[in-house]
This record gives sequence, structure tokens and C-alpha cells, in this order.
Amino acid sequence: MTDILQRTSDGSHTLFSFEAGETYHSHDGAIMEAEHVYLRQAFETFADKGCLNILETGFGAGLNALLTMLESHKRNITVYYETLEPHPVSEEIYQSLNYCEMMKCDRQLFLNLHVAAFDQPLEMPPFTFIKRMVGIENFSTTRQFDVIYFDAFSPVAQPEIWTENIFRKLRQFLSDNGILLTYSSKGSVKKALRAAGFNVRRLSGAGSKHHMLKAIR
Repeated sequence: MTDILQRTSDGSHTLFSFEAGETYHSHDGAIMEAEHVYLRQAFETFADKGCLNILETGFGAGLNALLTMLESHKRNITVYYETLEPHPVSEEIYQSLNYCEMMKCDRQLFLNLHVAAFDQPLEMPPFTFIKRMVGIENFSTTRQFDVIYFDAFSPVAQPEIWTENIFRKLRQFLSDNGILLTYSSKGSVKKALRAAGFNVRRLSGAGSKHHMLKAIR
């Protein structure tokens, strides 16, 4: 079954996945959550850095990538953005998403992310984007990242992703003092991150969610 478009409390769209049994974003606001959990932490943590390497686990609707691209342009910071998505959403779905209408940005910039060929860099200076049709379990790289957006479905829906082994693998992709950001603050997630060698900090969550996690290498 195809994903179903839903509107969140801030007016922005999310998708309900029948396979996962969950929405892609918080019902409190898709844009609100992405800005709070990922954008703010990434760009404030590395405010003095002239370039950022970011890895995203779960391109999904493309919202995190769009917001990061817009922030890169706004701050004139060079960003290399690599994202993993083994199950891309359909053209019918991404054509219906209202993110650019909500944020008053050029819609073609958003569409470019979805139509970009896999494994081929898309240059939108100072933002470079590359998409991989692979899950984190099968992904490998020699690149060192400053930030990982860990944006999988919940530990209930995808327990195989939120494990010590996966986090240990991701830790190797991070540069020293690099960070992993996620909306989940579940006890088992904190435990797995710490076991994988991260310094884990619990921060205020987005909307009605009490906490999120910032894990530091």
C-alpha cells in the first residue's frame, strides 16, 4: 500500500507508512520537528565551522535535506549531504508535499532532491547532495561526517536499526567530536548509544515530546 499524506499541527505535511505503522514526522509539526531536532543542533554545534559533512539515515519525504540545503544557502556554509533511502516515495507523493509552499522557497529546489539520480552528486552550491538506495545496514564509506541525522522509524517499528552494532558502525563514520542526532530518547536507545562508545546527552524534545538525544563521538 502507498504512503498516505497527512497534515501536521504546524500545517506541514507528513506521510503515514502502512509498512511501518507510523508517520514520518511528529503530528505536532513536521517542519517544527525537523528544525528543532536536526537543523538547530547541527548548525549551532558547528557554528564556527565553514563546512559540514552530514549523513542522513532515511531521506523519506526529503524535508531534512531541503531544510539543510536552505540553511546552507542562507549561511553560505559549504555542506556535503549524503542520504540513504532504500525505499523512495513515489512521484505522486513528493509532488503533493507542501514544504515549499509553507516556507516560501523555490519548489524546483525540493523536486531536484527527489529526481536526482542515485549515486550521482547534485551540485547546488554551496550545497552538494548525494542519495544512496541502500539502508544503513549495508552502507559503507570512507568519508568522515560531522553530523548524522538518525531519522529512522521508531525502535518499535524498526528495532533492528536501533542497536549497539548499528550505532557502533555509525560512530566510525563520525569525525572526532562529531554528533549523532535523533528524536528518540527511549532508554534502550540511550543504552545502545553508550555501549557503542558515545557520550549521550538528553535535550529538550520537539513539540509535546519531552526529550531528544545528542550523541557525541
